[in-house]
Amino acid sequence: MRMAEAVHARSFAALTDIDIDIVPGMKGGNNAINAKGMRHLGAAAEKLLVREKLAAKVQQWTAMKALGEGLESHIPKARNTGVLSEHAIIAKAAAALRICPRADGVYVFPVVFARRATTADFNIGAARILAKPVFEAELAEAWARHDAEDDKDGFGARLADDWRQHMADFDHFITVSIEGFEEKMAWAAAMDCAQMMLNIFRMYFGFQAMDDVRIGNGFIWQAKRSSMRLTADGDICLSSSFGGGGSHLESGWEMAFGRDLSGFARLLGTSISWPTVNDGRPDPMFERLIYFNRLIAEAYGEPHEQIRLVRLISALEAISLIGSTDKAHNLAHHCGATGGWGDPHQYCKIYDAVREGYRWRNSVVHGDAPSEGDVRRAFFGIEAHLLDIYLGMLSLHAGIANEVRPRSVGTLRREFLKRIDLFFWAPSLVT
Repeated sequence: MRMAEAVHARSFAALTDIDIDIVPGMKGGNNAINAKGMRHLGAAAEKLLVREKLAAKVQQWTAMKALGEGLESHIPKARNTGVLSEHAIIAKAAAALRICPRADGVYVFPVVFARRATTADFNIGAARILAKPVFEAELAEAWARHDAEDDKDGFGARLADDWRQHMADFDHFITVSIEGFEEKMAWAAAMDCAQMMLNIFRMYFGFQAMDDVRIGNGFIWQAKRSSMRLTADGDICLSSSFGGGGSHLESGWEMAFGRDLSGFARLLGTSISWPTVNDGRPDPMFERLIYFNRLIAEAYGEPHEQIRLVRLISALEAISLIGSTDKAHNLAHHCGATGGWGDPHQYCKIYDAVREGYRWRNSVVHGDAPSEGDVRRAFFGIEAHLLDIYLGMLSLHAGIANEVRPRSVGTLRREFLKRIDLFFWAPSLVT
């Protein structure tokens, strides 16, 4: 009703609270879907992929589009018969998934492995490692075909130059043969294979010999990356991606930053300066602060979703002094009490986010292999409150330092626990 009224009035200003999207794959009218519906569609797509044994090969979005297309193609018949057949929609979607485009071929990963080894060429299963001279000789004919193709805008030549510059830093290549995958899923699967192969070498030769072995395509940060795969016919397919350090902040960003954190300027300045005046004596508060910040830096630089969450939870554990019992509850309570700043609703949001993050962290460290989606949601659920938690922790620790200055972890923990609940309701009384 509200949507109809808004359309009639040609104004959608009153609908800002409604989260509306378009059903993937439906191009005609009557294709609106809300956030809850999109979640249900995503769950249905996952179930369909599992049923069709395609969950590792085809993206969820592709399955969602297939279901949308199936629904759209079935609507005329449903209108005629008065029956909307779930089975017919799913059957059409399943048939579409079975014939959706695949990116069969060989996926290539450059590796910093052994510069003085120039003749290696052997495989373990689908993975094959080749020394650079061997790899280049094997691709000579494919490169000749690629360079002979009509390239009116010069884009193909630029991609080729990107690849040649990119591979200059590497001495070996691991190739992985993949069939039946969409390209995005194929790259992920191929990377797993390549890393499994490298891990065998790492375990065999040992850390002292292999600690500097690195695989490219994201595991060494590069401002410009180039990727290659070979089609089933042996033709070269290239792509380039560009990035680099930094962010999209524009001039003047420091004005809003300074305004929003002006109340904590002295606290932040003191904490950042602390290492420059540290006398080196055992100081559990300093050690916890330094360890927290190192783990946070590692978490933000970590390319693996699961380990990023582990580092984040470890950082919070370091600064929260949770002890050895009921860790999940105590961590969530300490984070909520310091990050809530007297707001019970905010406390509950932080508590729930940290409990959820701790649950997925446990899944990671105990080998239960949670999905990247679950881990990402857990990480960002906590990260939304991370600054508030950190500022609260700094304030509470500063209050303890001003009054007690503990020299042991046990003393620091006792003082922390004495103040944590009161800090939530009245920070000024304990700082």
